[in-house]
Amino acid sequence: MILPQDFLDSWNRDIYGLINYDEKIINSFCLSPGTKDFLIRAGFPESAPPFLTFESADNGGGDRLVKKNDQLGTMYEKFLYFGFTGSGYPICIDESNSKLVYIDYDHDNKIVLINTTIANFAETLLVYLEFIKKVKVANGRRAYLEKNAPHDLVEWIYSALQKIDAISLSKGAFWKEEIDSFNE
Repeated sequence: MILPQDFLDSWNRDIYGLINYDEKIINSFCLSPGTKDFLIRAGFPESAPPFLTFESADNGGGDRLVKKNDQLGTMYEKFLYFGFTGSGYPICIDESNSKLVYIDYDHDNKIVLINTTIANFAETLLVYLEFIKKVKVANGRRAYLEKNAPHDLVEWIYSALQKIDAISLSKGAFWKEEIDSFNE
């Protein structure tokens, strides 16, 4: 598992800035100590592949999802909003278990796992950026956007993510869907 400082040392802040969250606000939530520590010390990137955007507290990041969408029922009160996917689905931390998820509005507000911990998410992002670089070297500048990755690189990223957070590659999970999109 990656530590907040290791993530900060490895993350390219010139390309993908970071959002930090107020310690008092984060500590007011019932999150695991590791999640709190990561959010306070490292935060989330402003944006990150594949098309993820995170928001500061000024834009509602770190607030309850039901405050952003009052159409959701009480079962969604445990979700803390931090950003959105390329499809506009809210990215949240489940306060009951500190998992990073998104809520799929197009499929009855289904809860979709991204990563089991924020630290695993940070490490996954770093490996995924390496994957993108390797795809571009192998098949050209637009290869990643065109989902044109060599089979051996798809196997490499799958294996790397398996070591970081195997559950994030479960059927229907965010990273499983993302990696499988290169095999279509």
